[in-house]
Amino acid sequence: MYLSYTILLLLGGLYWLPRLVWRNLRGASSLRDCHSRFSTAAAARTVSHSTGECLWFHAASVGEVQGVQPILAALQKQFPALRVVLSTYTPAGREIARRVVPDVAVFLLPIDFPWLMRRIIQQLRPRALIVQETELWPHLFRAAAQQHVPVVLVNGRLSPRAFGRYLWVRPFMQQVLAHVTLLLAQTTESAQRFQCLGVPTRRVRIVGNTNIDRALLAAAHIAPTSPLVVLTQEHSVLVGGSTHEGEETVLLSVYRRLRQHYPDLLLVLAPRHVDRVAAVMQHVQASGLRALRCSQCDRSAAEMLDNAPVVVLDTFGDLAALYGLCTVAFVGGSLVPIGGHNILEPAVYAKPVIFGPHMHHFPELAAMLCAAGGAVQVHSDGELYDHIARLLARPDEAYAMGQRALQTLVANRGALDRTLQAITALLTQQLASH
Repeated sequence: MYLSYTILLLLGGLYWLPRLVWRNLRGASSLRDCHSRFSTAAAARTVSHSTGECLWFHAASVGEVQGVQPILAALQKQFPALRVVLSTYTPAGREIARRVVPDVAVFLLPIDFPWLMRRIIQQLRPRALIVQETELWPHLFRAAAQQHVPVVLVNGRLSPRAFGRYLWVRPFMQQVLAHVTLLLAQTTESAQRFQCLGVPTRRVRIVGNTNIDRALLAAAHIAPTSPLVVLTQEHSVLVGGSTHEGEETVLLSVYRRLRQHYPDLLLVLAPRHVDRVAAVMQHVQASGLRALRCSQCDRSAAEMLDNAPVVVLDTFGDLAALYGLCTVAFVGGSLVPIGGHNILEPAVYAKPVIFGPHMHHFPELAAMLCAAGGAVQVHSDGELYDHIARLLARPDEAYAMGQRALQTLVANRGALDRTLQAITALLTQQLASH
């Protein structure tokens, strides 16, 4: 089955290569990035001036990089003799990694061809491969096992949708997951799904969601910057965070209705991808409202907010702090079938959280917050309007809802410590045996 998988990868590579070249010619991707998908040169550069063994972390994109950062930092301190490297799958993940772990060598992981994965293992000589969440790379895992490198899956989760897809190739997944040395699962449900696909029960531990610990830690160190603080001086604030095409239109329609009863309400739209800012500005103008870029919201421009009641976040990395300043938070990727985005960020600031019907990327977390009364899931534009209007009309209820969200997270913290204990025990055993 590995041969069939490799053939599919080759066909996919032939299909995507012209697209990658075209994107490069249009400036959307660098030639080096294209080259990195089909070679180990990027990985080789991380060891060109280094010696000895390493801890290799892999995280797919931005959210996964942020999630693995506290684990990486703690193990880096605990095992200083081992250099640390981090691979990502997306260029966006690589860029955020360079910001949050600037002292760590970062590279893009190439396509999962067997010869490339074997070569990377030989170049890096990792003491362990630590993979965040649900990054299942068959040839990478197999190459690690062949070189006796333990594979640790941290914060492991498997949604019902993903589980259903993997069941179609269950015999192959049994082979792949047999190479996982230790699987640290978020929930009992995810652990059972991994076991059903082939991870031996003795290798699975249920430790909880480390992203909860990370979000609580991050909230204590994020200070709102002045362009954001000015937004809340004389306004109630509705934040539409991590929005996608189609969601801004809904939010603008709801906002226009809300403004009839709450004229001081300010809407802040934070598109998931910053390159959509111009398109979002056009959506605002098409709705008959005026928009202002967040980067223009300094104190001298505060009076402009009365004439431009919609602010579009056009800076990278400020959404979490913005959640801390809002009155009500809507989390995007959920009104359209994307799967939802990070609902922890507003919850750690004790803000009432609202999201749409499509939360299949975070089903357990969404259910947990809703069951505690710290979040609301809506299924229509009308429901979205009704819930926001109620929270604006009843500040005490909004406050209580936010407190329930925060208290739920605090009650479920501790996964980070349990994860570090499990990995430390494994690494200590590995080092003692060599």
